Amino acid sequence: MKTVSLKDFTPEGVTRQDNIFSFPPEGGRLSAQFAPGTLFGETVSPQSYLVMDVTNLSPYSCSVSWQLYSESGAHEIIKMGVLPHVKTRLALPLSAFEGGTLFLRRTPGKLKTVVLGAPVKLAELCKFSISLPKNVCRVPLEIHSFFISETEPEYETPDVVLVDELGQRKKGDWKGKTPSRMQMHIDLRNELSRPVVAFSERDLYGGWKKKRFDASGFFRLVRDENRFWLADPDGYAFFSTGLDCVGIDGDANLDGIEQFCEKLPPHGAVGWAPPRNGNAPPPFFSHAKANLASTFGEQYYEKWTELTRKRMLSWGFNTIACWSDERFITKSQLPYVHILNGFPSTETRIFRDFPDVFSDEYRENSRKWAKQLVARANDKLMIGYFMSNEPNWAFVDNLPVAKMTLEKGGALASRAALIETLRGKYGSIAALNDAWDSDFVSFDEIRPPFSQKADEDLDILSKMLVKEFVKVPALALREIDKHHLNLGMRYAWISGDMVSAGCEYFDVFSINCYKYDPYETIEQSAKLSSKPVMIGEFHFGALDRGLDATGIQGVATQDDRAKAFKYYMQRAASHPYCLGAHYFTLNDQSYLGRFDGENYQIGFVDVCNKPYEELVSAAKDTNRIIYRTAAGELPVTNVRAEEIPAICY
Repeated sequence: MKTVSLKDFTPEGVTRQDNIFSFPPEGGRLSAQFAPGTLFGETVSPQSYLVMDVTNLSPYSCSVSWQLYSESGAHEIIKMGVLPHVKTRLALPLSAFEGGTLFLRRTPGKLKTVVLGAPVKLAELCKFSISLPKNVCRVPLEIHSFFISETEPEYETPDVVLVDELGQRKKGDWKGKTPSRMQMHIDLRNELSRPVVAFSERDLYGGWKKKRFDASGFFRLVRDENRFWLADPDGYAFFSTGLDCVGIDGDANLDGIEQFCEKLPPHGAVGWAPPRNGNAPPPFFSHAKANLASTFGEQYYEKWTELTRKRMLSWGFNTIACWSDERFITKSQLPYVHILNGFPSTETRIFRDFPDVFSDEYRENSRKWAKQLVARANDKLMIGYFMSNEPNWAFVDNLPVAKMTLEKGGALASRAALIETLRGKYGSIAALNDAWDSDFVSFDEIRPPFSQKADEDLDILSKMLVKEFVKVPALALREIDKHHLNLGMRYAWISGDMVSAGCEYFDVFSINCYKYDPYETIEQSAKLSSKPVMIGEFHFGALDRGLDATGIQGVATQDDRAKAFKYYMQRAASHPYCLGAHYFTLNDQSYLGRFDGENYQIGFVDVCNKPYEELVSAAKDTNRIIYRTAAGELPVTNVRAEEIPAICY
């Protein structure tokens, strides 16, 4: 173990008192520089860990970023979430520096970790920073220790109770906090007894009775004189308003932190995750599921299904969106979208989840993967399918995937395809060398580094690889399913124009748009893809009701969540290329963090299954007029929410 002195860091906008570093609301950093190829002057191996023990002394969770810089100009950000007022060990494996993994494993006490930006080679590392982004308040961060370990350290967590027996944050009170288990029982049973209040202008599928096209028996794309629409199986105009993760959900990853919970039931009781594939059960517990079981007994799932179907119809949602409970989809008989599992890969990958796309292995794995659609191929309730969600390789802006492929050794089919393309274009290595200002002896020896003169060709080759990434599995799916819409990849953002490659194999371009106003993103996506657009995810969270993190977009209060929802959905519907938008998610995440550590206040219901009435009212109002908004009959609201810096990781 090598201790790192905090005196090695230069504060930028940060004040210090002893070992407490105070980061202002606008953010700040602690930076250290050292000899290239070392870490704080030490020669280290990729198997080592950089370890920091911290306590976040602010009222809310916070995001601590490790920022890495290389001599070549590469810059990587590794974000880690930290709960408030709990001493937490943050351990960063040095193997993460080269960016091969987007999300790091959750360890006891720590929340989610995500690796962003360009990979940094350990041999080129020359600068390191600890930073915090903009926040809603000043964040005092106590750093207890900072050291380099040759092996993964042990994770000790304090003996402190953070959530009550219902899964609510134990400290503090707020409007809507459920005071007792009995009150929760009364509230849920009363709501279940109320009748469904469906929207009168909707047909069986949730389509708009005032506008009809030819019926095909399945959902399909149509375009009138003003815009794109979906048409439902009976031909009525359909704008998809949906909720992601419609399920009981609420699992908390309690690995090493069970003591943070008050009065947990014994392992094996309702709420604990069951064993998987014969293995020991994961340490996940859902207070939400346990709460329902305590309210409705053995029939809790059936009662939840009945209640949730009533809610979706009464709130005006017409789509069960991604990662929703399969039994609920079957029982509810509501339209849904499907996301396929386990995107095809190859044993050797180019970067993260980008496979050897020109290989026979990729084609064969794509054919096998596509067979999961067989059971759904004739389901009239399925709107369409998403091929994937947020491909990890696309989290790096303008990823030079062709350069990375040419750099790879071994018998990669994709490398051979790129070489053959260059051979076909230039004919001789001399001609390529002249164009690229290079001195390769043969085509087979083409490898980085490249001069800027090669950039145009490398960009074309990268798009060629991405096109194949999309094309091969898309065609395999179309062989299985002739009826349903291919809804695309649900990219996390437009990380470069190469995400448009292969769009001709989609029916719809999909993107997860975490902005206050989606209009510009829809416009950009439509122009890039020449396809209509579906938004797979968006949300807004606040800090006034029980949880300490807003999620990706933050607003001040629950009233502001309502305003933000109305504005977002109406702006989306007003774009002539938008087919719908799905809110992430039905449920709040666990205060202690789901499987990967996300713990956001983003749900329509809390851990006690109590609806946020402000957001529900906004959904009803918006969904009641969404078709008239899409048709241009009503203007978009100009009421904006008060935005705050997001707390997310």
